[in-house]
Amino acid sequence: MAKMFAVAAGLLIASAAHASVWQIDTVDSSSAGKYASLKIDRDGNVHVAYVTEDYLHTLKYGFWDHALKRWFTMTVTPRASFCSLTLDSKQRPHISFTDPGTTKGAKLRYAHWDGAAWKVQPIPLASDTFGYYTSIVLDKNDKPTISYYDYEGPGNIGFVLRLRTVAFNGSYWEARTIDDEGGSGKFNSMAIDSASHLQIAYANVKTEHASLRFAKSNGKQWTLEKLEGQAEPLAVYSVALTLDKNDTPHIAYSDVHNHLIKYATRKDGKWVLEAVDSVNIVGYPDRNGIAVDAEGNPYLTYFDAGAGLLKLAYRQNGKWMVEIIDRNFAGFTSSVQIDNGTIWIAYADEFGGAFRCAHRPLNGAASEPSPDYALGGTPRK
Repeated sequence: MAKMFAVAAGLLIASAAHASVWQIDTVDSSSAGKYASLKIDRDGNVHVAYVTEDYLHTLKYGFWDHALKRWFTMTVTPRASFCSLTLDSKQRPHISFTDPGTTKGAKLRYAHWDGAAWKVQPIPLASDTFGYYTSIVLDKNDKPTISYYDYEGPGNIGFVLRLRTVAFNGSYWEARTIDDEGGSGKFNSMAIDSASHLQIAYANVKTEHASLRFAKSNGKQWTLEKLEGQAEPLAVYSVALTLDKNDTPHIAYSDVHNHLIKYATRKDGKWVLEAVDSVNIVGYPDRNGIAVDAEGNPYLTYFDAGAGLLKLAYRQNGKWMVEIIDRNFAGFTSSVQIDNGTIWIAYADEFGGAFRCAHRPLNGAASEPSPDYALGGTPRK
């Protein structure tokens, strides 16, 4: 990766300690960086993709060198939004994203670093408009699959608002509709398991269908489930998915009406849903973060848009513990990863006009128990 950062050499970003345990780095002070997507490679280097909050909406890439203990940043391409990042077998970054906005002609795009330069391309798809969240994974041969929200169909067909995937097979891109019920997939998060099968957690946001949903492929067909919102619609935002070492899904999401951060996982073949913490306001279009440690314990990051707080929740002795990471309306669209006993969180600081990354040892918590909430939002006594 050394050649990659020749253009950014000498760019040292200042860091500062925050509270007693968190070290918070200003990765980019040029503009608030939204839609953080963070991954850590096998050498302990940190990779992030984000989009600047300025008139260019520039897609940028940041790299923390674990040996130099320094951040470097570079531009990928202007005019971007809703990015997602993953790493290939050579530890090189691949990014999916859409054009900003949902005006006719907005494209779904794919960028990757080939070892010398960024290669950026629109994905050839029939629809006229693509928007909102994307998620990218690579198979064992480093071929990408992207989940996306198909916003407006071709010609004059109008809004389709459906969850789809598109995969590169080595010769061309193949698209597939996963959930065609209107409103499905505006918030989507995808993972690939050890058998190279895809799993997607997503929200349907249309009022009459509003729900948390989950889709899983066995390599031949997809199984779709409604996890919450079956009996009556439930407004869900900010969905994030990760898999543990046993391929068990762990999902973080926001219950808009009840002002709750929630968590879902599968245990003994059944879905278990929990209310983790309350917020004053659920941000829009926010995205939560989720990671699991080596023992499969979940760590959720989320933003209270009313109080202006970035928070972390995690399980300890069967109880949800909560701590504040940053304040002053920093924390929108967070992404979290755990590596070698350290937790890393990337996020936007909209008030400060910067993109930041915080980290601390897993055993360095300064947290308090969260109230025990029912799924409907009422604290249990």
